[in-house]
Parts: sequence; structure tokens; C-alpha cells
Amino acid sequence: MNRIIPVFFVVFSLCSCGEDRTYQYEEKTQHNHWVYDVMLDEYLWADRLGDYTPDWKSFFAAPSSFLSTLVAKSGHSDVWSYVEIDTLVADIHERGQFNHIDSYGMDYVLMTDPTGQTTKQVLRLMTVYPNSPAEAAGLRRNDFITSLDGYRISSSNMSRLKSGGSHSLEVTHIAVDEAENFFYWSDTAAVALGASGYVEDEAFPIYNIMYIEGMKVGYVMCTRLVEHAAERGTGRGNGAEYREKLDEIMAYMRSGGVDEFVLDLRLCNYGTLAMAQRLASYVVNPNCRDGAFARTFRNEAHAAENVVLPYDLSLGNIGKNRVYIITSAYTQGAAEWLIHSLRCSMGEENVITIGLPTKGQNVMTEEVGQNFHVCLFPVVAYVADGEGNYNYGSIAPTINVNEQNYVSMGEYGTLDDILYYTAIADMLGIGQDDRENAENDDNMTE
Repeated sequence: MNRIIPVFFVVFSLCSCGEDRTYQYEEKTQHNHWVYDVMLDEYLWADRLGDYTPDWKSFFAAPSSFLSTLVAKSGHSDVWSYVEIDTLVADIHERGQFNHIDSYGMDYVLMTDPTGQTTKQVLRLMTVYPNSPAEAAGLRRNDFITSLDGYRISSSNMSRLKSGGSHSLEVTHIAVDEAENFFYWSDTAAVALGASGYVEDEAFPIYNIMYIEGMKVGYVMCTRLVEHAAERGTGRGNGAEYREKLDEIMAYMRSGGVDEFVLDLRLCNYGTLAMAQRLASYVVNPNCRDGAFARTFRNEAHAAENVVLPYDLSLGNIGKNRVYIITSAYTQGAAEWLIHSLRCSMGEENVITIGLPTKGQNVMTEEVGQNFHVCLFPVVAYVADGEGNYNYGSIAPTINVNEQNYVSMGEYGTLDDILYYTAIADMLGIGQDDRENAENDDNMTE
């Protein structure tokens, strides 16, 4: 009996303190109650949440944690729904080691000395973004960083190059001794890297028309299928500068009379359905434009909002029967909707993908509102092709090529870029075996 009394006394004290603190509960949980209400209404799999009621303690969690709890109850592998909090600085659209909000503007991979001479680790630069601290320092794609502030590169210090203050780097390159058939470090240079900052990468940073073996080959790199540049420090913005840029580029391709077209989506990891529709309307086989481009499938409560998107016949199609598309593990979302829908319209044999399998996002997130400093982006719809098929995930490449396995990756949009070169070789009828034999001297094992 003596043990029970103290416990009872504590419970009684809490319940009879006399002061109503309900307002504190409401103030500290109102954002998650709003998230819960929105998810019950807008979420694609809202029917799976109908039988689930969060306990009162879960409403005190951080919005991202609370959303994860709801997503886990959906019965689907939803890694796409997210929240943004305006009091925090984050970038949901990171690509590897690069983010827009605060970075040096480069992406890289950690690897063991590829020459085989040592067991030391190095960083290989995969991408250097325009107007970034990395570009200002003179760094380029395919540079190798061998030391950071006088210390060897390792898994424990590589993260220091994601963001922060200035650094001193040691940069080198690989050369091939063709006579002796071995790799070696050709040169070493000291590089001063300035402090990290906001980096707004261009949606269409590179495009050109090359004359190759009597062909005019058009090339366009797209890093994101959006209409406008983001406002500094946010994922949102106004205007239509990127849509206008796309129109300008495709007019250039059309007036240039390209015979073949290569669309580089290896860095394209987000975008809108409207911009995917616009780009597809330019490149789809002109004989296939009368069909639908894509369809959306929302939950039962919002079925009236489903749309069937046609190809836009008002746009000047470039008039090609096939298209080459470069992909990577970063390729996702709007880029995948575009590839899947083009394959439905044109046939897989006429949509030739080169690179690595894509991420696998067959659903669309949508900003459904902002309350209490929280902006919610839940999955709201499947994105299907024109025939209504949304049962797809990662898109396997027609020609599988891992650019990291080669000594020379080359600058994007040049024949030194192994993925672009592979597209050209396929156009010229050079088979996979012939390509591998021709490139054997440049092949590198990590």
C-alpha cells in the first residue's frame, strides 16, 4: 500500500494542478495536426491512413518525423513525400555531394588510387557546376583531389568538401602509358578553394550541334525540368525563364536541321509534369503526337482532378523518329515520366537510353499548402504513360555504361564524354563488342 500512494499522489497532482495548459498542447502540435488532416485528404494512399490514429505523443515530433510515421502506415515504399520548414536551411534535391543551398558546387566519389600504385584514397570530381566556388577555383570534371589542407583524403574528411570555409587542395590527373599499358599520375597542382555558398545550377547548362561523319547531332543537357529559377535559399520561384530557354534551344535544334538528337538527363532529378510534357512534345516522333503523353491517377476523393495530357501540337517538333537519352542513378521524377511516356508512344527501340538504371519514381509530389512554417509535399498521384500504365520503377538502360569505370570521362557534350560517345557510336552502327575493344586501353577498374 505504501508503494501505491506516492504514484497515485503524483498522478492526482498532475490532474488537479488547476491551470489549463490545453493552449500549449495546441500550439506545439498544430503543425502536425494540419499535416495529418492534409494527408488524410490529399495523399495518394490516404485510404491506408483511415484506420490509423496517431497517439498524442507523436504529434510533438518534428514534422519530418511525424510525416515519416504516416508514410510508414501507407503500405507503400514512399521515399518521395517530404516537408520543408522555412526556419531551416535544407535542399531536398541534393545530387550526391552537391546541394544548391550551401555547397562548393561539385559532386565527387571516393575511390582507391585507380592507378594501382598505392592503397591511398582520392576524390574524383564527377561534376563541377557553373558559377560555383569549385569552378572559380579552376576545378574541372575528372580532376582527382589527393589531399585536403595537407592531409590525405579519407572517408573521415571527405565530407568537409560539401560545405564550409576555404581549403587548400592538391589536384592531379591520370595519364596512360600506351607502350607499357599502365596508368600513372601525370601532374600535381595546388588549388585554393573558396568558401561554400548558394549555387543555382542552370536547368539547361549545355547544348550544341556537332557535325560527325556527315551527321548533324543535337545535344541538350537538362539538370531539372522546371519553368523558373528558384528564389535564393528556397525551392520555389516565379517567372518562366527556363521554359523560354527550352523553347529557344529547341528552335535552334530545329533550324539546325539535326539528324539525330541526344538528351542528357543524367543530372535531372526533379521537375514538373508540365515541363516534361513540353520537352516530350518537342522530341517525340512526329507521327506519334496525336496520342496522349501522360495521365495522372489520384486518390478516390480527388479523382475528378485526374488529367490526360496530350502532346502539345503548337510546339515546333524537331521531327526525328528516335531519341537517345543519357541516364544515371540521379535520373528521377519528371525525367522518368518523360522516358516512360516516350517509350509508350514511340516504342522502346526508338527511345535508346545509355548509362545506368534510373532512380524509380512513378509518382508525383505536389505542394498542397503552407501552414505554421511548414510546407507539405506529399505524393498525390501516379504518373502513367498515355495508355495508363503506371506500374514501372527504375528504368534499365538500353546500353549499360558506368562512366566511372573509364579513365577519361570528358566534359559534358563532347566526344570525350564516354556516354555521349556511346550514343554516337550506336548511331554509326558500332556494336558493343567493337566499342569495348576500341576503348579497352581507357578502361579503369576502381
